[in-house]
Amino acid sequence: MEGGGEGKGRAAPATAAGGGFGGYESAGDRKWWPWLVPTVIVACVAVFVVEMWVNDCPRHGSALGGGCVAGFLRRFSFQPLRENPLLGPSSTTLGKMGALDWNKVVHQHQGWRLISCIWLHAGLIHLVVNMLSLLFIGIRLEQQFGFGKLLTMLNQCY
Repeated sequence: MEGGGEGKGRAAPATAAGGGFGGYESAGDRKWWPWLVPTVIVACVAVFVVEMWVNDCPRHGSALGGGCVAGFLRRFSFQPLRENPLLGPSSTTLGKMGALDWNKVVHQHQGWRLISCIWLHAGLIHLVVNMLSLLFIGIRLEQQFGFGKLLTMLNQCY
């Protein structure tokens, strides 16, 4: 091999006319700022705040007994760990807000639950894990494919 193996194992740099490949960007590539994923994250957090507002643990208490977790949050405190180990609202609250219940969807014609359940989270742990996953994976996917294709993928996953 002539040249003593120079360039061996390296990707060829992108040319201005040919576009980017192999992890390189050409001068004509535009910078993409993801907006769909941050919007979904803000919406999910807002829905969780509303869940906890509706739950109002100090007022409604727990069917299993025990005090609310993080009582200093007052109305936003969590159900007892025996009832919800994910630090969140009661199952009754989730049901009121549109949790997926096959019987209600089929027999009571509440098809809206198929959409509302996508935005509900059973607890703070569930919310944090989902949002971190969406942040680390979703932003890269949005940059790679654009918001239209990512929105289609997200709708198919749920």
